[in-house]
Amino acid sequence: MESLIHTINKLQEVFAVIGDHKINLPQIVVVGSQSSGKSSVLESLVGKSFLPRGTGIVTRAPLILQIVRYNKEDRESMLEITKNDKIKEWAWFLHKPNTVFQNFDDVRLEIENRTNYLAGHNNGITHEPIVLKVYTLLYDLTFVDLPGLTKLPVGDQPEDIDERIQDLILKYVQQPNSIILAVVTANTDPSTSESLKIARKIDPEGIRTVAVVTKLDLIDKGTIQDTVELLCGYKIPVKLGIIGVVNRSQKDIFDNKSMKETLKSEKEFLKANYPEIYKKHGNQMLANTLQNILLMHIKETYPVLRKELYDTKDRLENQLKTLKTPDQKVSFVLGLLNDVCKSYCDTVAGNRKDLSESTLVGGAKISQIIHNEYVEKLDKIDPLLDLTDEKIGNILLNSAGTNKSSFVNEKALEIMVGKQLQNLIEPAMICVDLVGAEMLRIFESIDQSILDTLKRFPKLNTDVKMVLNQMIDYTLLSIKEFIRSYIETYQACLNTTNPDFILELVKSSDVIQDAFISTHVTNKKGLTNDEFTRAEEERTKQLFKQILSGLNDLDKTMESSKQVKMHKNLTRCYFEFVRKNVRDFVPKRIIFKMVNHVLNSIDHYMHKLVFTPYVVNRSIDQVLVEEEHIVDDRHRVERLLVAVNKALKNMADIQVH
Repeated sequence: MESLIHTINKLQEVFAVIGDHKINLPQIVVVGSQSSGKSSVLESLVGKSFLPRGTGIVTRAPLILQIVRYNKEDRESMLEITKNDKIKEWAWFLHKPNTVFQNFDDVRLEIENRTNYLAGHNNGITHEPIVLKVYTLLYDLTFVDLPGLTKLPVGDQPEDIDERIQDLILKYVQQPNSIILAVVTANTDPSTSESLKIARKIDPEGIRTVAVVTKLDLIDKGTIQDTVELLCGYKIPVKLGIIGVVNRSQKDIFDNKSMKETLKSEKEFLKANYPEIYKKHGNQMLANTLQNILLMHIKETYPVLRKELYDTKDRLENQLKTLKTPDQKVSFVLGLLNDVCKSYCDTVAGNRKDLSESTLVGGAKISQIIHNEYVEKLDKIDPLLDLTDEKIGNILLNSAGTNKSSFVNEKALEIMVGKQLQNLIEPAMICVDLVGAEMLRIFESIDQSILDTLKRFPKLNTDVKMVLNQMIDYTLLSIKEFIRSYIETYQACLNTTNPDFILELVKSSDVIQDAFISTHVTNKKGLTNDEFTRAEEERTKQLFKQILSGLNDLDKTMESSKQVKMHKNLTRCYFEFVRKNVRDFVPKRIIFKMVNHVLNSIDHYMHKLVFTPYVVNRSIDQVLVEEEHIVDDRHRVERLLVAVNKALKNMADIQVH
């Protein structure tokens, strides 16, 4: 099953070249504080001293470390380059594919040089990985070594270095296919371990976390029992195991103590101090455990990864279709304009196959605006807003001049009704503006692939939006003018004989309602047709006599009070009569003259004002000039698609074996 690890290694190499990607590879991510012994653990597993050392941040770029148990083919490839059959272990960097490193001091120097190239010389960090492959006769393992966690900047480190490192670490450990290798020191309280804090935050159940306890040789002899409890899993809730190791000390490194001697010393130390559990710990046990964990994890995630790659391939191919350079430019522009118009109309009419489930769009949003922003607010307008009894009395008297006001003062009624109907204009104008704005916003809701294609070409995108904006602006002005004129007509020309107005008047008075009902439901029994007709006419006369005599019997000695009450009621009833008509008319006018007009003519105007001038002026080439970032996006998608295809081929190859 080592070939599975080799396949994942190839995928890591493929996607490391691409840089930022969303492919979730199964891998072991090493997390630990600065000076926690991270580097020593990795060097012990490799069996070589090759990592940079020093104070502060030493690891400043993700290091994808692939330990490969080489085969005959690997060795032959190395010999082709070096012609040196004495080399037993060597290293290779992805960024230097034709160079074989047999001296691991040179490996350390190359890591430092590459880090400085990627992250600069100012102790900053980078997200761009370094891929290092070490060929040995040991085993197959892969790690991602990340910068050590720190709290405070040291020296010339950036002030926000802690946040930068946290972001980089989270980028890797948040991937559900990552195994977290949390490095913990034995001589500190595990509850304060920064690596475990991150592991608990991302993996609270500990199902993909394994802990490595370092510096067992530095603890006080009196705390060995506490360390035993730690190593047995009583203090750290992780499911993949806890393994203690003893690595080289600074003195050992200075004295150039070999890895073989280090492993021997480690075994003797563990056997002497932890006789009951020593067989479950040590670097060799750590390597075996991690290899088994990684293999099992790859086997579990392999089908999901394969599906993810196929889904990514489909997505990239569709994206590339959107980003492709058109061959037939004229027909491409014409086809794109047709697609834009159709998608816009489908969005408004609700004919899209990919209807939104989360929010209202298109025609549904327009209907919501009309109801919520117009009808509801229109219904809340007080018919007698700012029209007090005192004002009504003054209007009645002032409109009569030197003459005594007649009981029904038509001139005063016209003034009052006109003033109140003015309150119906502003809500209608606001509604027209809101629908117009929504018609423009709907353009951003058309089919995303069509919109993305259009946005590739700034001039074409601008011209299309400009024409749509002109269409909406023109209809918006004409609709406003018509609606305003419609309401002003009611203001200028009162029709008190309109049946709907009479009905509103009847509904406003219980006395009149009773008379009205009595007039229309009188039993004809005992009356001739002529007698019934005369009786009905008499009742009607009495009805209108009541209407014109003040509508009630209150304040008989106060003629002016009766006039005020009557004109107030007449104004209210006429306002309600007009409001009902306006409530029905305005939405219909907006739908008919703005929404439907745009839908019926957008195709015509796009051809007339956008496409035809391009052809006549022979400016198609200039129109199809892409923004620079679009060209970069196309190249990025092409590279990523090549990488995904390579990855799928590698996975297909492993399926055969």
